[in-house]
Amino acid sequence: MRSIVLFEDEGFVNLLPLVYWRSVFELRVGRSILMDQTTQRLGLPIAGVWTRDWIARVAAQRCGAPANQAVTDDALLVNGRWEFDEGVELPEEPGVGTIGESVAYVACDRATAERLAPRDLLDPARCRDALNGLPRHAAPGRMIRYPWDIVCSIADRLRAEWRDSDAAMETTFDAPPMMDQPERIHIGERASVHSTAVIDTSNGPVFVSHDVTIGPYAVIEGPAYIGPGSRISPHAHLHGGNALGPVCNVGGEVDACVIGGYANKRHGGFLGHTYVGSWVNLGAGSVNSDLKNTYGLIRVPVNGTTVDTGEQFFGAIIGDHAKIGINATIPTGASIGLSATAVTTRVLPKYVPSFGWVTNERVGRGDPLRLLDVATAMMARRDVDMTDAEVELFIDLGQQVRDFESRPKADW
Repeated sequence: MRSIVLFEDEGFVNLLPLVYWRSVFELRVGRSILMDQTTQRLGLPIAGVWTRDWIARVAAQRCGAPANQAVTDDALLVNGRWEFDEGVELPEEPGVGTIGESVAYVACDRATAERLAPRDLLDPARCRDALNGLPRHAAPGRMIRYPWDIVCSIADRLRAEWRDSDAAMETTFDAPPMMDQPERIHIGERASVHSTAVIDTSNGPVFVSHDVTIGPYAVIEGPAYIGPGSRISPHAHLHGGNALGPVCNVGGEVDACVIGGYANKRHGGFLGHTYVGSWVNLGAGSVNSDLKNTYGLIRVPVNGTTVDTGEQFFGAIIGDHAKIGINATIPTGASIGLSATAVTTRVLPKYVPSFGWVTNERVGRGDPLRLLDVATAMMARRDVDMTDAEVELFIDLGQQVRDFESRPKADW
């Protein structure tokens, strides 16, 4: 039986800082992460992952598959950034599927499997040489290039994922919440939804996972996905299309956001069109802007350059383990790095580096070991221990992230 080996290519650099702490295929793109979406749509198991050397141990643990091992002649190498619709048919014969200049998949034969290595697919020149002579095919679908490719389509993604069979009420209510069109609502086991909460499916379905708590007078407008164990605060208002990972605490107004697992935005304040990583804390009263005063297109700092998103609405990219203090103001099109900390009453800079430390006086660099203590303390509050591989990765990134950002892409 054919099996999948997910791989990263050089395009991961444009998804930083979201993929310092995770592989590309761990990114949430709706109700699932990319890895799960790929296996579901291809109907094939994952036999391994090919990723950057410095994240390989963590990726192997989280994906439950060996990292950076040799592949067999029946392997199907699939780009972790590739998205396609269900029912895609891939050729049985050896070949390469491409979307523009990017390799979407490689169907291996023995010779290809023997000469290919993970680093080849991270370097465009080496990739061209290694795949030279294989038949080329135009692959269907699209490549995720930047975080806003996910955020700005999240409502459509959630609508497309819904199936009529998803409709279910797996818990009972003494006093049911206010909701319309139950055929567009899923309420999971042991969920608690207050009788004064409103679930509005006028604009799309709402999927509430198991063990979710939705407080009094909260309003959930579809399309929405609320991950397992999450809590929606009283009076919260979610609209515009939102996907929340597991065990998130969310309050205030949230508009068209993707929020990774174990993230906290418990209190009031607006968050719009933003990709929030895991283990992030947004303090009470923190807000962001997702629309320029000029109504122009939004530009975002990416790896030392400014990139035009082509979007009128986009808020921010917030890396894993970032901590945003109370009443912080995040400007339109901001990028906040891994384990960055902002404790300021002023508007944050558009770019906050990973392990950055922002106060009213300066933008400096935090102590990575102290920030590691903060990260492990937050995880312990949720009864989650950082693995040895994750500790090693965190320390390595704390020491090397500035060097990583300055290296040629071929050296990552």
